[in-house]
Amino acid sequence: METPVAEATTPTPAHFPKSVLTVSRQEFDQLVLTVKKGDSDEEVPLESGLHGYVFMVGPAGSVDSPVVDAAKKIIQPTQDGFTPLYNGDGLLQRIGFGQGQARLTTRIARTPSCIADEISYEKYPPLKFNNLGITRASTLGVTTQLSVTLTPLRFAETDPYRLLISVDMGRPYEINPETLTLVQPIGYLEGAKAPETFIWKGINPLISRLMKVPFGLTMGTAHPSFDFNTGELFTTNLGRSLSSFTPWLRRLAARFPGAATGLSQTAHPERRGFFPWLLRLVLELIEWIAGWLLGFGDRVELLRWRGTDHFDHWQVVLSDGQPLKIQQTLHQLWATRNHIVLIDTAFKISADQLFPFEQSAMVEDVEKLLRHLTDEPQLADTLIYVIRRDQLEGTTTHPKRPPTVTAQSITVPRETAHYIVDYDDSAGIILHTVHSCATDASEIIRKFDDTAYQADSQKDAINDRMRSLSGMLTDGTDIDWIGSYVIDPAQNTVKTCLIQQDFCWGDPVYAYRNMTLKQPDHLDDIYWIFFGAWQELLTEHVTELYAKYPYRQIQIKGPGQTVMGITQEGRATTLCRVHIERHLSESQGLELQLTTPDAYAFPPGHFANSPQFIPRQGGDGSATDGYLICVVLFQLPGDASQDCSEFWIFDAANLQAGPKYRLCSDQIKMGFTIHTTWLPEVTPSAPSSYAIQADFEPAVTAMIGKYQRSRSPEKQQLARDIRALFDTVYARFGQ
Repeated sequence: METPVAEATTPTPAHFPKSVLTVSRQEFDQLVLTVKKGDSDEEVPLESGLHGYVFMVGPAGSVDSPVVDAAKKIIQPTQDGFTPLYNGDGLLQRIGFGQGQARLTTRIARTPSCIADEISYEKYPPLKFNNLGITRASTLGVTTQLSVTLTPLRFAETDPYRLLISVDMGRPYEINPETLTLVQPIGYLEGAKAPETFIWKGINPLISRLMKVPFGLTMGTAHPSFDFNTGELFTTNLGRSLSSFTPWLRRLAARFPGAATGLSQTAHPERRGFFPWLLRLVLELIEWIAGWLLGFGDRVELLRWRGTDHFDHWQVVLSDGQPLKIQQTLHQLWATRNHIVLIDTAFKISADQLFPFEQSAMVEDVEKLLRHLTDEPQLADTLIYVIRRDQLEGTTTHPKRPPTVTAQSITVPRETAHYIVDYDDSAGIILHTVHSCATDASEIIRKFDDTAYQADSQKDAINDRMRSLSGMLTDGTDIDWIGSYVIDPAQNTVKTCLIQQDFCWGDPVYAYRNMTLKQPDHLDDIYWIFFGAWQELLTEHVTELYAKYPYRQIQIKGPGQTVMGITQEGRATTLCRVHIERHLSESQGLELQLTTPDAYAFPPGHFANSPQFIPRQGGDGSATDGYLICVVLFQLPGDASQDCSEFWIFDAANLQAGPKYRLCSDQIKMGFTIHTTWLPEVTPSAPSSYAIQADFEPAVTAMIGKYQRSRSPEKQQLARDIRALFDTVYARFGQ
């Protein structure tokens, strides 16, 4: 069932706020925020219904990021024009409510690799880390930048809440909710000398063998799922083939006739030659040889943790017995009462995202060619994999030879980045999402990009504004669909309910009551923030990349309403509530109906993100009885140099009334934040048995030994530096 686009008033065109590019690495302890009433400057106390603690996390650059304001430790991580906003150490932010006040505490999530990054920058330049596209790497390996998600858990109702912080590329870590320091990673690294029954495997066996480094590259799930009913945490450990990062290799043979021409036309139409074709052929040959020698480890391991040193894990296979292969990312997974739901989510990782670049015209030219060689659209369909939880019972796992569990494959049209499920699956698996159609969160603006408005008289001005936002995510190139699905795994059927509104643009994130505590049996109301449509975020590259999007509803160019016209007009960042009605009958089974009864469009030039529901203290417990808090970034009217970061608080039952409160301070600069959580209380973490030296020392010793065997004085000095660096890392971790 599909409902047509609703009519709406076109928002006033506005420029995207550059405040998204600046963030403060300053760490605060109980900074008292100024509380302002609504959209006024009147200072007031907060009402007593606001309670507990909101946690947020987002990337905050690195130790060597360009400094904007040294006194406030404000940096601009993307100033080089190539680094994505989401490349950066995680910055944890906690807002505590009480006695009419809001107090902010912040900490950098210092993993061992981040500590090594800081130390090498200060003392050991040959070991220094550098940005490598979406990652940050050095001779020592790749940093784990915990900047995406926060997951509360407690294994018994009498236990205090614990908190995990996680990212797609790396292990999850437990943090101390009281101090915001890291406590321990969940599991140990491959090669570690530890008693744990689960060891994180590297992302690819060829990479692991060629790069035997202390900070290896692992890949998992940014959103683990904790089942508060059974006391089980579920996550994944992924293996990816090199060809999955460069999917064009698989179709190389079909492209031979036009390869040489096609490769060179995008960057330089006048240049055509043999080199691009040869490059593809060489890479294909490397892929084939390495695959024959080692295999490439396409795998999905499902992990279950019950809070002890023991892990259960299974290799996921399809009904034909073949290993499940993820083509993009497993950004999320969810546990229902009887199933585990995995989705191949719409955040691709392609080869061009991993290239380092310097600022020169020649290298920019090469980058354009490499992006054209390796970049492809994300999957246009959502690939859903459903695992029955009864398969997990009665099996005995082995640390090196895990048993298999079978996943059922289901495909629905249009891509998905974020989704939620009802815990109760007795009438089918109920999955809620927004399809971010032809909206690619992995594509960023780079300083050589051109605007899609090539024929516009203001092209140069738009280009200047766009390139000044280098590092920011690009605009969507079609309108989104809000959707809910009833999936019947037994019958292999899917019932679909889709609606649209005029504000459905961008890559939204969600919030709902109890979203991070006990998963509701049924979701009645979900809040989504849509990024909006912004003229200076629409690049020529992305519009060309998605020109042939198979489910296109609004044409990029041409007569009538177009993507170009909509982004030129602008669509405001919008916070909306989606209400889900359920109708159950014997003849039709469960059917859903969606409406959007409440919404708020942010003022022109305001960008909002990271919504979190706060239940009202003393309230009735209904799905809308509480507050919505989110991060809002903007520039002061008439003064684009004044970057502003605020927290806005809404009545969850009346979004359209606008913010009830704004939390402000001239000391904060939050930049691009991502996901959030809420806890009713914070308590210190219990002592940890984690042994950091057992985790890292085998790889450290091997690397030191390699350099010590060298006759080069420089290599021998490097061995001594690595020893000194890791002794400091071991001492600093957890402080």
